[in-house]
Amino acid sequence: MSYTDFHLFDKNASTIIFLSKLFIQMDLGTRIPTFEELSKDIGVARGTIQNSLKKLQEVRAIDINPRGHMGSYLVSKNTKILIQMADIRQLLGAMSLPYSKTYEGLATGLITTLHNEYEIPVSMAYMRDAVIRLDAMIKGSYDFVILSKGSADTAIKLGKPVVKVIDFGPKTYLSAHVLLFSNQKSKEIVDGMRVGLAKDAHEQNRWTKKLCRGKKVNYVTLDYSKIIPALKQKEIDATVWNKDEVNDALIQMNTKPIQSNGEDTSAVLMVNKYRPELIKLFREIIDIEEVKRIQQEVILETISPQY
Repeated sequence: MSYTDFHLFDKNASTIIFLSKLFIQMDLGTRIPTFEELSKDIGVARGTIQNSLKKLQEVRAIDINPRGHMGSYLVSKNTKILIQMADIRQLLGAMSLPYSKTYEGLATGLITTLHNEYEIPVSMAYMRDAVIRLDAMIKGSYDFVILSKGSADTAIKLGKPVVKVIDFGPKTYLSAHVLLFSNQKSKEIVDGMRVGLAKDAHEQNRWTKKLCRGKKVNYVTLDYSKIIPALKQKEIDATVWNKDEVNDALIQMNTKPIQSNGEDTSAVLMVNKYRPELIKLFREIIDIEEVKRIQQEVILETISPQY
């Protein structure tokens, strides 16, 4: 139970939460900001800072070593207590709908490894579109999101206030993108083709438009679930799709591989850059190799997915 549960109207509560989040992200041996610096950052009096630091030491969340004019240094901390004092009650994330074994494996690996020694409950929400997931996190609906590395890099280039915390490596998000054609003789996208764009699927749209660059094609926007039926019924001529979904669903179509540098096959965990305590926390509690091991077992069907 958090400190604020017992001291809902305590004037020090917001200061204790701020300081607890600060100490979560600090390494041992780091110089602690001065009272003046903290007072300016938080907007409270020095006395409130002193009382809050005293409370954190009383509950053994931290231990500080004062060194006179050199300042004070963090010599020990109890992250579990700091999490409680920071009022971090759960971690809520969002990732793509688990409609392939690769996604199912990633979701299973994340949920399994996020059950951590700090006993923070973890929940996942699933939604297809990367941009919607990212914007929801920025607005505070989620603590973290899983995107492809390509989408993560695009978000950073656009100036979104986000940070890449963990890169799980190639083929952890998907194994590859492929081109699907309604005509068995087609080998590439050519002028005049009707090309399917999935509604609210920015990653699929980005790849499709990249491959159609410089060609005079007609884009046809459809619901995600209607793209493959439209292709089979020859209502569209081509589209870009997740290879894993094609394989898992045993879709029998003319399929051509797409060459890429792998940026869209890597899964990346991202957080809001204004939540630095989460950067430290996720890097502590997530075992990348364990996530990948569990993911492979789900893909190989040696264990059942759980998410």
